[in-house]
Amino acid sequence: MKKILFLVFCMIILSSCNLPSYVFYNPGQTTGVDFTNGKWLLNEIDAPADCTKYLKETSIRDFKSLLGERLNYVTDVSGLLLTQKKIPLNPSKQIIADIKKGTNYDFFINIKATQTRNDFGSIDLTPHRMSREGMNSNEVTIEIYDLKNSQIIYTQKVIASVGKPKDNSDVHFSKPSRSLIIGAYNKLIRDIKNKSIK
Repeated sequence: MKKILFLVFCMIILSSCNLPSYVFYNPGQTTGVDFTNGKWLLNEIDAPADCTKYLKETSIRDFKSLLGERLNYVTDVSGLLLTQKKIPLNPSKQIIADIKKGTNYDFFINIKATQTRNDFGSIDLTPHRMSREGMNSNEVTIEIYDLKNSQIIYTQKVIASVGKPKDNSDVHFSKPSRSLIIGAYNKLIRDIKNKSIK
């Protein structure tokens, strides 16, 4: 009897789950980068507060696995002269040249995560007669700049989203924003590792 109740409970949970989708935004980025040379600097992670620490620790570990001791995190290096902490995505050649002058590194990694839409929580208990469709959406972007040549050599974004349909269910389970961001980051790092020279 307990097994039957457990199976019924699992079926109810699974039928009310909203599965996320992950979409690469820049299909034109068909190549990775050459990680075999140069000094690399990872910028401060620009992300919502609840996932900044996780993304920082994970990205340092992931890029160190590719670069070893040639990677440094920006706050761990003294004497850097960066005019701004948050480098905008798709920066101009002048901003990239300024980063080179202020850091004397060869390559710069910039990671940004944003929550673009948040219509409902990870558990939504709104009665179906009052419920309406909604969407939670987040974006994670990784850009890599060649500081010697003042150019962007890798830029890719993953949009992670989960929708809530208007149906007869009173309970909906969805991945929270933090999990969507982490999932999008994992897709990006896998893309970089698969396409790059290590």
